[in-house]
Amino acid sequence: MSGITTFSTNFTPPPTDGSLTVMQMLDWHYVHNSSHPLFVYAPTSSGSESPPSKVAVTWGEVVEAVYTGAKLLKDRVPSIDALNAEGKPKVIGVLSHSDSISYYTTVLAIIRANCVPFPIYPKNSPQAVAHLIQKVGVTHVLLGYDQNMQHLMERAVEFLEEDFGYTKEKIPGTSMIPVFEDLYLSKARGASSEGQERVNKIREEIPLKALGPKDIQFYLHSSGSTALPKPLPWTSLGVYKLTTCTRFAGRSMTGKVFSIHVVPVFHAMGTFHIFSAISTGIVFGVFPPQIPPVQASPENVLEGARRVGAGYLLSVPSVIEAWSQNPSYVKWLAGRNGVFYSGGPLDIEVGTRLSEQGVPLSCTYGSTECGVMSEDPPREVYKDAWNYFRFSKGIKAQLIPNEDVDGSDAFEVIISGAPYHPGPQVVNTTIDGVDGYSTHDLIEEHPKYKGYWKILGRIDSKIIHSSGENTNPGPLESIMNQDPHVNACVMFGHGKFQAGIIVEPTMEEREPFIELESSGNVDEHEREAKLSEFRNKIWPTVEKMNAIAPQHSRIFKEMILIASPSKPFLFTAKRTTRNAAIIRGYTPEIEALYANLEESTQPSIPIPQQWDLQSSKAFVRAVVEKVLIKHQSESKNGTSASRAIKDDDDFFQIGGDSLQATWIKNSIMRALRDGAKIDTRGAAGNFVYEYPTIGTLGAFVASVVENKSLDIAVRQQGPDAQVEVEVQGMNRMVEKYSKDFRVNANLRIDSPTRKRRKVVLMTGSTGGVGAHILDRLLEDSTVEKVYALIRRGKGKSKDGAGSDDIKTKQKEAFVERGVDSGLVESSKLVLLEAQLSEERFGLEEDVFEKLKKEVTHVVANAWRVDFNLGLGSFESDIKGIRSMVDFALATDSLLVFTSSIGIFRRFNYAKERPFLEAPISAKVASAGGYSQSKWVSEQIIQSASSIAGLRSVIVRLGQACGSPNGSWNSKEWLPALVKSAPSLGCIVDDDREISWIPADLVARAFRDFLDAPETETRGNPSFVHLIHPRPARWSSLVRTIASKLNVDVVPFGTWLEKLEEAGKKDKSAEEKISALRILPSYQAMGLELEEAFGMALIRNERAKRLSKTLADPDVPQLGQEDLERWMAYWGL
Repeated sequence: MSGITTFSTNFTPPPTDGSLTVMQMLDWHYVHNSSHPLFVYAPTSSGSESPPSKVAVTWGEVVEAVYTGAKLLKDRVPSIDALNAEGKPKVIGVLSHSDSISYYTTVLAIIRANCVPFPIYPKNSPQAVAHLIQKVGVTHVLLGYDQNMQHLMERAVEFLEEDFGYTKEKIPGTSMIPVFEDLYLSKARGASSEGQERVNKIREEIPLKALGPKDIQFYLHSSGSTALPKPLPWTSLGVYKLTTCTRFAGRSMTGKVFSIHVVPVFHAMGTFHIFSAISTGIVFGVFPPQIPPVQASPENVLEGARRVGAGYLLSVPSVIEAWSQNPSYVKWLAGRNGVFYSGGPLDIEVGTRLSEQGVPLSCTYGSTECGVMSEDPPREVYKDAWNYFRFSKGIKAQLIPNEDVDGSDAFEVIISGAPYHPGPQVVNTTIDGVDGYSTHDLIEEHPKYKGYWKILGRIDSKIIHSSGENTNPGPLESIMNQDPHVNACVMFGHGKFQAGIIVEPTMEEREPFIELESSGNVDEHEREAKLSEFRNKIWPTVEKMNAIAPQHSRIFKEMILIASPSKPFLFTAKRTTRNAAIIRGYTPEIEALYANLEESTQPSIPIPQQWDLQSSKAFVRAVVEKVLIKHQSESKNGTSASRAIKDDDDFFQIGGDSLQATWIKNSIMRALRDGAKIDTRGAAGNFVYEYPTIGTLGAFVASVVENKSLDIAVRQQGPDAQVEVEVQGMNRMVEKYSKDFRVNANLRIDSPTRKRRKVVLMTGSTGGVGAHILDRLLEDSTVEKVYALIRRGKGKSKDGAGSDDIKTKQKEAFVERGVDSGLVESSKLVLLEAQLSEERFGLEEDVFEKLKKEVTHVVANAWRVDFNLGLGSFESDIKGIRSMVDFALATDSLLVFTSSIGIFRRFNYAKERPFLEAPISAKVASAGGYSQSKWVSEQIIQSASSIAGLRSVIVRLGQACGSPNGSWNSKEWLPALVKSAPSLGCIVDDDREISWIPADLVARAFRDFLDAPETETRGNPSFVHLIHPRPARWSSLVRTIASKLNVDVVPFGTWLEKLEEAGKKDKSAEEKISALRILPSYQAMGLELEEAFGMALIRNERAKRLSKTLADPDVPQLGQEDLERWMAYWGL
């Protein structure tokens, strides 16, 4: 057949008589098959040169890479060759989205290092990852390079500590998974002399330890579709049989190219197939090795298979169904030797049509517990039996008749041990005294072709979706059955992309439907209204189901089918639902539901090629106009009363209804799924209700594509799920600005002159704290010069130093804070108009180069202060801090960054309190864009420190409480609270401590931090908490305020109620009650926490160690004089 590649069949298979272990078989290949390929891929284009059409990776290279990987792991993983506490080899977890070649090689390298690999599904929840780690005693985890994997592991560690009592000593170590370049050191094909020397040396350094037949060789795990996944051990004997059982395949596959582009290696289906190559000489087509790995799509999978000349393809049903829509794809597939699917049922119509069009289609049958159990590939493929399989001759399958499936000769499949097949690695039953594994699969024989079997379903009712994922309906149905309005329910979705549920109402809830049907004249509008009313009643219970279900198992509102009184549910004698019979009886309604879901989209509208804001809005506009105008004309009997829809028109205010909202949502989701490759199954609600205009919906769609996540459903799963979304956004921002740090090879660390003098580059000098920092620096005799970067106003130029505009701005800042305004003329001060997020800070090149030569310290103090903004609104500030980091790296300057104790917002996610001067979890800082942005910046600095050796101090600044002249911005929360007291007639009482710190004291501490030693700042940031070293009590101050203003002192809750009530009574109250302008800030203050006004109790030992100012035992506490200065400044 044309376009099919076949490599040499000159392959010498290893002995399969048990004389060699799997690892010894690799050594066999190194000697006998070093030039025979194991992988082939089509490289991506780089630069102007055309890449080769395909690249083969030979067994010689693979074996050398395995040994290289084993040595690399021995060097990276502490005591890797020591036995664990139980005297067994250590278990190494792999948590990564890596390319197939690197991942498989790493798994083999772990085995060659005499350890046990455990590939862990990277889409597991943190709780599931922790559960798996604990169950098998994982001692080390190899992590992928994407931020999500590292975050997932961090979260898993939290579960290990909280749920399983892990101490720091017991928590698994982590290191980055080896990449292709780490493993495949030689470019030459086959075994080079250099490679042979390396293999021989490592073989001596890491002797291969013998394993008994029952010793564990690797772990896989179950899907854990609703419960936690279960680790499944594969023994040494089982793995050996896995590599040799392919001798019973239907055809010889030596030298044949088998595309597994769509199959992840961490999945059992990928693992089993690649291990089979050890004794067959098969060549696997995969994506090129790269970081990040290629994300499979129907298009790039087929293109990858085509470019490597694959004669055989293994895929999942959903991808094949997508291919079936493209005639050119179908024509190419018809020219293959075999197209196999596994993981779930393929749509009957699609499969039949493809088979009739000449595609050699057939199914593969297997399980994580038993391996591949069908002929793989089959000897013969019949057009009218494409969805049937034949058992491998090497397997021992017992078929037990099952009479629970009406109208079918169904059999339950039970697998027991066999000489030439792995057999069950897990035992859950016995047959005639022999251990076996009940798969819970039900099959029936083909009426024409004996020995060919079709999968009907499962005894345990597990639903297998077309994506290859599965849903275990039992726990979900149990939740629904607890609803007081529900008599019973049955989930469905076998062979479909998503799940649905049939709900039978209680007798009381059925009455309206019975009356409606018995009238004989059903009003469809009335019927739909009653159905909608009932769905709304049970929706809170559906939300509970969705909260525990994996993404692919969540229920959409439109996938809820209400049982008809004329078709009551069928029950067994034990009053359990007869699911199969019920689903069969409701097949027409179920199919209609899926058809309506698919038809309620607008496939005729072109999907955007770009997903920027403008293109996204244009697409949304086209969808909305087509849906709303179409329905307007239909509802008015053909007389169109439609008008142009404006971008700010609310859909529901111009005649839209819930059905049209569904059409709009589904059209957008289809485009996101097919065009932007977004997994849309996480959306259980209808985002059109949240974004009911073209403008807002278009912006939302653009954001979804940018963030590669459709996270709508989390808003319906409670605060924890919302926090997860915030954290994902924070991690994406960290990842975006933590790439390509450059290490300065010409560091000036040892320069004596550099140690004596300080030239400081600072930002934020016109703010309250910044003005005092600048004042302190200019007064310091060890500071030679200060360059102050002041943000350029709109329309300003890039002219050099000392323009009147920025001088005036700095002078006004000094005057307001009571600082000598004449300092703006200091010879030590250079004011520069700048834009931090621009290249070179927006400065002229000669000015910037001068800074690079002179600056020794950087104080990054500028930041936007607005607690109502989201993280995205702070991106320019974050981009600016990355620029400051790059500058500090280029000049080896000490970077002092002003963070905030405001990052300690979600106390309930803290591992311990008081908060230490150390990094914190993203969850703690996830409440609000301001605190998120500070946390993101901390992470960027931390990455630069560990990767590139940045010297840094991160100053988490507490509440700065005014200047010596009493200056304290009256718009901030405490001034606003005090100024609102006369209007409310009361002020807040609290007997706890306050650690607010005056701005001039902050400045003196900042100056001290510039002298932080190398040992405290190089390689890891020095976190310090800048709060008052001698806290005072709020109660000692509030009595004076109450007496002066003649108001009552009341608990915080009472005060907040009065504030909220004042806002409700008078919409214009904000004009005189300034606290109303920042009401959400007060509502977020949790008085159950340790410090007054919901502030965190934090440690500050390092800050006092690095600052002689803070260490002074005679630092004055806040008192009456401070309070009187503040109130005078506020005009009270």
